[in-house]
Amino acid sequence: MTIINFNNMKMMKLFLVLAAIFSFNIILTAQNFSGGFNFNLPWDDSTSQKFLPVFPAHVITEFVSVNSNGNFAIGGTPIRFWGTNLVADGAFPDPDKADAIAGRLRKMGFNLVRFHHMDNAWSERSLFADAVNTRSLNPFYLDNFECLIAALKKNSIYANINLHVARAFKEMDGVANADSIPDYGKGVTIFDPYLIQLQKEYAQQLLTHINPYTNLPLVDDPVMAMLEITNENSLYRMWRDNVLKTFGDGGKLIWRHNRMLDSLWNKFLSGKYTSTQNLANSWNADATNGNFSNLIKNGDFESVAALNNWQVELDSPNASAQQTKDVINPYQGFLSAKVTVTKVSGTSWHIQWKQVNLKILKDSIYSVEFAARADGNKKIFVSVGEETSPWTGYAWKEFNINSNWKVYSFTFKASDNCSNTRLAFQFNNSIGNYWFDEIKLGLTGKTGLMPGELVENSSVLRIDYSEAVKFTDARVKNMSAFYINLQDDYFADMKNYLVNILKVKVPIVGSNWNVGPGDLTTQSKLDYIDNHTYWDHPSFPNIPWSATDWQISNQPMVTSKSGFSIADVFAGVPSVGKPFTISEVNYCFPNRYQTEGLIFVTAYSAFNNTDAIMFFDYNGSNDWSTDKITSYFDLQRNTAMMSLMPSCAYAFRNGFISKSIETVKLNYTNNQISLLSKNESGDWSGPSLFAKRNALINELRNESFDSSIPTDFTSIQDDPVNPYKSNTKEIIWNTDGLISINTKKFIGAAGFLNDFINTKIGNLQIKNADGFGTFTWTTLTNDSLSISSKSLMSISTVTQNTGMVWDGINTFHNNWGRNPTQMKPISVSFQLKIFADSIIISPLDSYGRVNVNQVKTLQPTISNYFDVTFDQNQNKTLWYGIEKFGKGVNTFTEKGEESELSFHIDQNFPNPFNSTTTIKYFLPEESQVKIIIYDILGKKVASLFDSKQNAGVYSIVWNAKNDSGNDVVSGTYIIRFHAGDYSSSKKILLLK
Repeated sequence: MTIINFNNMKMMKLFLVLAAIFSFNIILTAQNFSGGFNFNLPWDDSTSQKFLPVFPAHVITEFVSVNSNGNFAIGGTPIRFWGTNLVADGAFPDPDKADAIAGRLRKMGFNLVRFHHMDNAWSERSLFADAVNTRSLNPFYLDNFECLIAALKKNSIYANINLHVARAFKEMDGVANADSIPDYGKGVTIFDPYLIQLQKEYAQQLLTHINPYTNLPLVDDPVMAMLEITNENSLYRMWRDNVLKTFGDGGKLIWRHNRMLDSLWNKFLSGKYTSTQNLANSWNADATNGNFSNLIKNGDFESVAALNNWQVELDSPNASAQQTKDVINPYQGFLSAKVTVTKVSGTSWHIQWKQVNLKILKDSIYSVEFAARADGNKKIFVSVGEETSPWTGYAWKEFNINSNWKVYSFTFKASDNCSNTRLAFQFNNSIGNYWFDEIKLGLTGKTGLMPGELVENSSVLRIDYSEAVKFTDARVKNMSAFYINLQDDYFADMKNYLVNILKVKVPIVGSNWNVGPGDLTTQSKLDYIDNHTYWDHPSFPNIPWSATDWQISNQPMVTSKSGFSIADVFAGVPSVGKPFTISEVNYCFPNRYQTEGLIFVTAYSAFNNTDAIMFFDYNGSNDWSTDKITSYFDLQRNTAMMSLMPSCAYAFRNGFISKSIETVKLNYTNNQISLLSKNESGDWSGPSLFAKRNALINELRNESFDSSIPTDFTSIQDDPVNPYKSNTKEIIWNTDGLISINTKKFIGAAGFLNDFINTKIGNLQIKNADGFGTFTWTTLTNDSLSISSKSLMSISTVTQNTGMVWDGINTFHNNWGRNPTQMKPISVSFQLKIFADSIIISPLDSYGRVNVNQVKTLQPTISNYFDVTFDQNQNKTLWYGIEKFGKGVNTFTEKGEESELSFHIDQNFPNPFNSTTTIKYFLPEESQVKIIIYDILGKKVASLFDSKQNAGVYSIVWNAKNDSGNDVVSGTYIIRFHAGDYSSSKKILLLK
């Protein structure tokens, strides 16, 4: 399989360090499983079935809008979208497949499709396929797309249209140096006037073309639910990543765009200050002179004992490196340090060259500077942090070095006091020789206007985000405002064109993949907020998007104490009064625990009042029928994930899971946002002004980015305690290995079920399980589960292709195997509370039809409680229909609602009895239990049980003997049952 650069966001670097950051209590075993079964969900199946949720088609006639509560609505009625992405080739299926694709999407619960990468230059099917320029649309594939739009519309599936995603501009477009512009023009499309004009031209061509299958252009067709201006495109993030400079300086700008930004910057300053003197008065007001004192000992390597303070740390027997002094070609003086890496382990931090015992002071500003070269093009990673546990990192940066000496530097503000700090160099798993000289680390001052900078000749320099701490507040505020204003102007201009010129009638979003308030202040000015998140996205250690050089952590998120993927996507990202969407989310294949993602996403999206979820992706190819998983992301043939879609979609779209009771509103001052670069580490996931795991407990939304009264973030800096319980009490995430959802109409859980035997989740109790799994139980009648006449149990584990061959636990390179796919079977036993005299369990086939040969009728183990074992080894299915008969024992409240699970003792059976009788009882929680037999006069006859028991159903037999072992006479006796504070009595009759 050829891996395409689908998305610039995909967290490539982050997952290389996950194993070092997260601590898991998981022992991974062999990755391939045996004894699997095929459960291929047909790609073209749109049939309705008795035991699957029904998602009816209706005519789409009204446009999506935003109601007064800040949610998407149609005709005033709120609507939630359960969506997915069709990517590249997947957006242009053959017309004869369109109806089948749309029908199957509807059956699985999807009512929204995001069209993504339609403008790419690398797939076979694209709006720019076979074009010498990108200024006209390919009519053949435009027709395929519009045919699919019509099919979706007939199936009540809306469209999210993306404009700029992966367009590779060409010289024939009139774009000079087009081949040298990286990343589809991300960043530069925000400020280059000609590229902006080309984006408008594309929008006009796509949105106003009359669809021959609907006789409407998209601007006039209510099938378009929302519009996205540009995907994962942020000038602010690029500034934060220190890449708004030329390639030669380590950036991502061609010379022309670098000069264009410089010109815009100086024009911004000229308009604000008019003269250099005015600028100097502002920027130099709080400037200080730095009295630099180098903390590094022997950083010039000229002394006899120059290496005494330096050491090579090796953290693996598979790693080897040595340090020496070298007299050949030093940067200054006579000597330099040489580090020779001779053997690598595959983990970069296993080799570190360092100096320790450095003392730094909290909130002080430090600069690191060094000269370096190597025996070729190399990458090094330089960090400052604690030498001992908890190994807190204070600053870090990557540098590309080559065979020529060059001075590198970065500046940081210390977040803590530390007397045992280390400066460490890592070598990116690359064997070779590295030379260092003139290494310095010390306190620095704050600079305002630098010598030679003049407004009059446009020579004032732009500064990197990582340099901000060494400049005055006034300078940093202007730099931040410049980039934010450029973004504001771009999105305002594009929205104005779309709404007032093209007459777009639906909500418009700017971009996504937001990096904190610096980005969100711009996005909050659009109609809704969007974000992206992934768990265990593949990383590519050496070759980006290589088909063979990839790896995953292969760890479950349910045991991650950071709350990473979920906390980051919600914590302080949505805005008060605006819809919130997640247009890309996936727990990626081949992670063995990926099915947990359906529970996480369903639960916390509903809790955080999310308006739309769009799984990335449904299909990115033109192969719709082969039963083989060929991508980390494609879901349409991934049975482990798809089998859970109907139930989760039904619960999310119908509001079975409650939204947060409380919304914590976040307010920022303009000053806070302008100075973020001086007060945060530049972490990949954005600034951490508060504990993001609070989003697992309460909804956190931004109210203002220009407030006079900011939020006291210290009030939400305390982390919640595991297990994390939502304020609705419906979601519990225990990082020991289980997440659960407990509502009256939907119950679900994912994790190591075998470690949570006897755990009660509402009307369900786990009695036995083989291992890791994900299950959902949903009503199909809109009644609560305990009284619903029919419901669906879905149980999923892990999938693999036949013959898929793992290399260890983190990759299988290009050994993807062949069709068909296989599911790992699991056996799970539950006790279900259903008010019924009997229930029927019906295993379903991959269409959702009842397998009549495996249907079972069950009687209650105890009144209204049924012990059910779902054994996939026997049934070879992931779906079970549950149908109830009769009303069971009436334990309803005056309001007609069923009572909660409570202590209960059944009447003995048989009764009357001759020699023995059985007494059954139920404990909803661990309790001290006493069972005593009394005669009719209240005299104690026999003590049957006195001990502590876990929650569950139990039975005990009385053999009609007293405590002395003697037979008792015929007559009436009383069973007295005590459990905790609960007690109950039953009369029994002994007849001999």
